[in-house]
Amino acid sequence: MTGYFEIVLPIFILIVGAFVVYLLTRLFKLGNHAEALLTVLVLLGTLVGLVMHYLNVPALIDRPEVFYGLAEPGGIIYRPNAVGAFILIVGVVIAILITLYSGEYLSRDPRYLVYYPLILLTLAGLLGMFTSNNLFNLFLLTELTTVTASALVAFRFHAKISIRAGFKYLIMSSLGTMTMLLGIYFVYRSTGNMQLTGPLGVTDNFVRIGAACFLLGFSLKAGVVPLHTWVPDVYGHAPSAVSGLLAGVLSKSMLFIMPVVCLRLGISEVELGTYLMIFACFNMLVGSVRMLKQQLLRRFLSFSSITQTGYLMFGLGMGFYYELDQALGVGLFLFLVIAVMKCLAFLAAGVYEYYTGSQDIERLRGVGEHMPLAALSLSIALAGLAGIPLLAGFNGKWLIFSAALMTADAFALACLAIFMLSSVISLGGYLPMIIKQYQENPQHQLEFTGLSGPDISKWMLFPVGLLSLLVVLIGVYPSPWISLVNQVMQWMVMSI
Repeated sequence: MTGYFEIVLPIFILIVGAFVVYLLTRLFKLGNHAEALLTVLVLLGTLVGLVMHYLNVPALIDRPEVFYGLAEPGGIIYRPNAVGAFILIVGVVIAILITLYSGEYLSRDPRYLVYYPLILLTLAGLLGMFTSNNLFNLFLLTELTTVTASALVAFRFHAKISIRAGFKYLIMSSLGTMTMLLGIYFVYRSTGNMQLTGPLGVTDNFVRIGAACFLLGFSLKAGVVPLHTWVPDVYGHAPSAVSGLLAGVLSKSMLFIMPVVCLRLGISEVELGTYLMIFACFNMLVGSVRMLKQQLLRRFLSFSSITQTGYLMFGLGMGFYYELDQALGVGLFLFLVIAVMKCLAFLAAGVYEYYTGSQDIERLRGVGEHMPLAALSLSIALAGLAGIPLLAGFNGKWLIFSAALMTADAFALACLAIFMLSSVISLGGYLPMIIKQYQENPQHQLEFTGLSGPDISKWMLFPVGLLSLLVVLIGVYPSPWISLVNQVMQWMVMSI
């Protein structure tokens, strides 16, 4: 292996860090809090490596000689990727907060030993997917994220429903990766090449079938309707911290890996944009309608996540269909705000579940009187997802609205109408949920678990409070965040 090692340095830190954290915890019999702090140190080192990589991208992205690996037939190479660096910076920040949160959240689970290494390996696989330019290596890295994420979903194996959720995620995600493997066969049969250093010179029917296989595989892993059936079961029954990572970062990131692969395999930007915009409408409607009837809080948030995936697809779809740079920037901005808001929502829901032992929305009626900080945090998350002004979600929706009007095209305006309808329907779910937290509940007396009662641990309070602050900060002062994602979008266009 030769080349620029700093390209794969974050991956190296994550993989080595996972084994070091596991060994140190096992050898010295460290507690959950200590292992959480060790994992945070690994993630901070990864974050430094990602920031260094991100700052060097403009000087490296147009130089074909910049890579790490073996530039030989059959060799595997890794190249700089601005989008991967940006998404993993967001993902690592989220993971740091989730790790701190888990320092208390897993205090009642004796199996914490493997939990933190699995988070590190999941992030390593995701970063590798963005930087790898070999289709088969991409398949292997996708499988790494599938296996580790499945173990995280089924982490509480003593509950049968958790085992079913983990098994369902494993089966559905494996179907997606197997579909990608079939796509690799068609591409290799036609070209004899599995490298993606640029658009392929040959794009016959076999290559297009291969591209369609990758499109289908990434759609399944992202939860695109009608391939979304695993989402409510997985997000609803995985540990809340894991659901926040999956819903906020892992599944949404597939929508950014998808165009890098599919466009290089011969799918045109118009075709990809059409696909994203059409199926975005299904996601927006199915998610917003189904969330209204849910009785469990995290299942409610799961269908909300399907809707948010539709919003993200709509923004990216307009960017590709109309070759509209502003819409691609909207997609990146939406990824940022969705990651923050969805993680906040699932972590706040996890606080309720941890201290009351319940996800039932009716039983949680009036919980705000006993846990005002958790209620405030969940209210901020839900209000942001609903698009209430002065919160991050409003800015994301406003940018989608502006980009659609900018196209002045009937197709985009029709999708915009569905977007507006979905927003109104979703509002009918978010607002009642906010209100129920503060209503009196004479029928169900809340019972708190643990010795501390409703007093929230600082390990959980700090991540939830910081994410709440970010939702408000991005909503009130969006300019620097928009400038940042527009810069990344420009590098993304250069690298496709």
